[in-house]
Amino acid sequence: MSPVKIVVDSTADLPPDVIADMDISVVPCLLRFGNQTFREGLDISRAEFFDRLATDPHFPRTAAPAPGVFEETYRRLAPETDSVVSLHISPQYSGIFNAARLGAEAVADRVHVVPVDSGQISLGMGLMAMVAAEAARDGASLAEILALVDDLRGRTHLLAIINNLDNLRRSGRVNQLVARLGNLLRIKPILHVHQGEILLDERVRSWGRAQRRLIQAVRLMTPLERVVLAHIQRLEAAEALGQALTEVLPPRTFTLEAGITIGIHVGVGAAGVALIRAG
Repeated sequence: MSPVKIVVDSTADLPPDVIADMDISVVPCLLRFGNQTFREGLDISRAEFFDRLATDPHFPRTAAPAPGVFEETYRRLAPETDSVVSLHISPQYSGIFNAARLGAEAVADRVHVVPVDSGQISLGMGLMAMVAAEAARDGASLAEILALVDDLRGRTHLLAIINNLDNLRRSGRVNQLVARLGNLLRIKPILHVHQGEILLDERVRSWGRAQRRLIQAVRLMTPLERVVLAHIQRLEAAEALGQALTEVLPPRTFTLEAGITIGIHVGVGAAGVALIRAG
């Protein structure tokens, strides 16, 4: 029987090569432009999504996969393992976790599935899944992986500079007046995700000031165990963060593009850091 299997939903934003290399199973979330529905990563690529985001009159919406999609994923894994850890965004922000829970209940007679609230979004959750998958590949037990994920939850942070407030306005996260004033004043909020809380920690004028503030915040979290430099169609901004943080970055540092779900809310041009503090 194979080791514990790791499942995430597509909001973890892991690229195909990482998914394949680490044997992580991904359940696609749904994306809607008007009456058209797409499965993230299957029916629409990130590049196609961001092209359409810029031109489509309909602002996109996301939806959780149906419990049956999770059930199908768990049933597919059942012949290979006794246990599955299914890592997802906190239930107060999405129906994904509840759909995973219902899918797990449907296969309880076939395989033991434990849905876990990661307390993270996007590449923060993706980074946790990578560490959990490495432990599974090394032969860790279900209990050991659950303990690891619980420990990681407190040590994982996602910090990102939001370039433009328009998407936060359109998704209902800030009102129209705040967004217009923020853009007029060149406000660059810093998003901070930790243990299930999604906060706009600071609202700094100009990208340069926001970048310096984010770099300072990351330095205060050192030493670092794992880091992903993240961006949304702004690779040069992620690389600039990496250069400024060179001396504190651990050997295994990745630069990855965040995906569709977070892109809907924060828009093109965001950049930041997903990190795990050293234990």
